[in-house]
Amino acid sequence: MYPVTISILLLIGLTAFAYSMYKRIVILFVAQGKADHIKDFGARLKTVLIYAFGQKRLLFRDFKAGLMHGIIFWGLLVICFRLLTLFIMGFKADFALPGFEHGVFALIFNFTLNSFLVLIVLACLYFLYLRLIAKSERLNLNAEGIFVLCMLISFSLFDFLFEGAVFALNGSGEPGAFMGVLVGNMLTGLSPSTLGVLKGIGYLVHLTLVLAFINYLPYGKQFHEITFLPNVLLHNRKPKGELTKIDLTDESATTFGNSRIEQFSWKNYLDWYTCTECGRCSSQCPAHNSEKPLSPKNLTKDLKTYLFKKTDNLVAKYRGKYDGSIDDLGLIPDEKPLLADTISHDVLWSCTSCRACEEACPVFIDYVQEIVDMRRHLVLMEGQFPPELQTVFQNLERNSNPWGISFNDRANWAKDLNIPIMANNPEVEYLYFVGCAGSFDEKNKKVSRAVAKLLQKAGVTFGILGTEEKCNGDSARRLGNEYLAQSLMQENIATLEKYKVKKIITSCPHCYNTIKNEYPEFGGNYEVYTHAELLNQLVKEGKLTPQKEVQTTTTFHDSCYLGRYNDVYEAPRELLNTIPGVKVVEMENTKDKGRCCGAGGGRMWLEENLGKRVNQMRLEDVKETEANSVSTACPFCKIMLSDAINETSTENMTSRDIAEVLLESEGE
Repeated sequence: MYPVTISILLLIGLTAFAYSMYKRIVILFVAQGKADHIKDFGARLKTVLIYAFGQKRLLFRDFKAGLMHGIIFWGLLVICFRLLTLFIMGFKADFALPGFEHGVFALIFNFTLNSFLVLIVLACLYFLYLRLIAKSERLNLNAEGIFVLCMLISFSLFDFLFEGAVFALNGSGEPGAFMGVLVGNMLTGLSPSTLGVLKGIGYLVHLTLVLAFINYLPYGKQFHEITFLPNVLLHNRKPKGELTKIDLTDESATTFGNSRIEQFSWKNYLDWYTCTECGRCSSQCPAHNSEKPLSPKNLTKDLKTYLFKKTDNLVAKYRGKYDGSIDDLGLIPDEKPLLADTISHDVLWSCTSCRACEEACPVFIDYVQEIVDMRRHLVLMEGQFPPELQTVFQNLERNSNPWGISFNDRANWAKDLNIPIMANNPEVEYLYFVGCAGSFDEKNKKVSRAVAKLLQKAGVTFGILGTEEKCNGDSARRLGNEYLAQSLMQENIATLEKYKVKKIITSCPHCYNTIKNEYPEFGGNYEVYTHAELLNQLVKEGKLTPQKEVQTTTTFHDSCYLGRYNDVYEAPRELLNTIPGVKVVEMENTKDKGRCCGAGGGRMWLEENLGKRVNQMRLEDVKETEANSVSTACPFCKIMLSDAINETSTENMTSRDIAEVLLESEGE
């Protein structure tokens, strides 16, 4: 039909696209950081089917917007077949895909295609409405977003024009192409020459727009249309609570953590390419919502922009054609430092590591690891961290707990409970790893005692390490002090191995997550149980029988490290529902959408000088339920919520651990 024109368009368009993609792909090989090995292909493929093709996260978290996005995504998949046909028609006018020349297949395909083209127009108009009229806080009002939506609308309209002109010229069209019939009837009466011009305009403009659009993709946020499926396929398959390990014994290492763009992994680059800038991460981020400088979306945008500015030099270095200077790390010098200039320190220290951003992200971007990697550089290489952490690190070094209380007092909470010390009696089924909060914080000593009494009542044989127990390493690790964290972890593992510990009970989700998900990388492999799950199981087995009524209306606050990190949502709720007199009500932001208490990621030990207090925001969520108590299964959460109650002088409100509530129902 237009063989010369199509040949020129394809040559120019695809050559330019190949060059752009070459630059984007090449710099994946420049990255130095480690990423998850590509394995478990079957599980990865299942994730792609459910979360990419099935759009699960979008549909389940925001059905209306998710449906509109799904329509565009599914529609573009159908349009790919249409584009193949249109390009070939430029050389052979009567071409049709094999099996689609006529009959039922042609009818189904054309009807589906026309339906999606119409729905894409409607979906794009909806998103334009959100940006221009509703002015959604989650979406940026920028020229790029509007341009992309208008381009998608244009694809559909020019396709309708082409099909309509064909129908008007021939008196018939493709079976099932109802929009071609509709537009064709509108064009009826025009001269054949005019219809021929309209047909050519519809055809050539449509394909020109397509080629222009795909060449635009590698340079904007729409690049995710290319990288979306690979990024989901190659998502991090490690446990959600496991950070990467730094090899501190590597004598050749001259730096730790990330302060240069090349030090991130190829998967980080692919994440940045894939960010849709939908804002779902930031809308769930407690730091962003409490008016702190961290916005996961903006962090990703800033890192991507920094990478793109350095791309030409990185490509030249990869090809051996870079003629500039190289620094002591073998890296191309930066015009401006990444940290402090592009990424402010306040951005990094605002993160609570709650994973709300990662849980909300439809394209599986990792945020926590990259933030911790930048913190690691600040702490290990530059010694730059909030001043209050100096005391915390010293306390951990000297007394193996962030409070700085003498390690000799670690077992004082259990003096009158006749709990075996592992050094004296290692022949028990479980080790109760109490944790620092349960050992030293007055509020949480009560929780430790409640857990111990319940286990004793249920006939569970367990012991404690006493003065041999050290901090699990969670806070130090997420604050970037990998050296201190590994020291604590390895000392604990050595003690656990000495007593041949196999099963561990924790009442702290941070202990639970670290021992379960991070100790294995250091040689410590154990069966780890959170007290929420174990106590619930003991009630189910009849070994504990809550009988006394506890008259309270309570709402359960999900700990990030119990919920989003380890998917423990139902056990604590089931346990509360077995207790007579307890009425459980849910907050609007609950389970995987639950708001962080503000203590994670080491924020427990940092002053909150910027924006609102996260714990007080969470207390407002509690108050909306009209409950008179908030139940927790995490010592940090209990502290933060109790503090919020006191700070706001909230009356008739208490914060209690589920073990305390159960023990009261047991008659104690």
